[in-house]
Amino acid sequence: MKTSSVDSFTKTIACPSSNLLLSFHLQGLSPEIMTLVRHHLAACDFCCAEVPLLAHYQRPLKGECKPPDIPINLRILAESLLGKSAVRKVPKRKKSVKFGLSITGS
Repeated sequence: MKTSSVDSFTKTIACPSSNLLLSFHLQGLSPEIMTLVRHHLAACDFCCAEVPLLAHYQRPLKGECKPPDIPINLRILAESLLGKSAVRKVPKRKKSVKFGLSITGS
């Protein structure tokens, strides 16, 4: 691993993706790709630091990941900007935050 300045401690276009580095850590790549990643890690402090972090990653169980609901006010704004005329009903929540929007013409 080479020593780098703080300014150069970033992922670059030449860096392997996090998924590829995770597969590398799990020994799930072909020998040729493993060798290429090893060579990259020898020269890239960022990726070399990312691999131990990825060692703690656990894939979510099927159905475990559900995207959060979009707040109704944000949904209305997005649909109005996208030209949708109908707003789907979202179940009411006990606690909500209301946002006001006023547009004045000149």
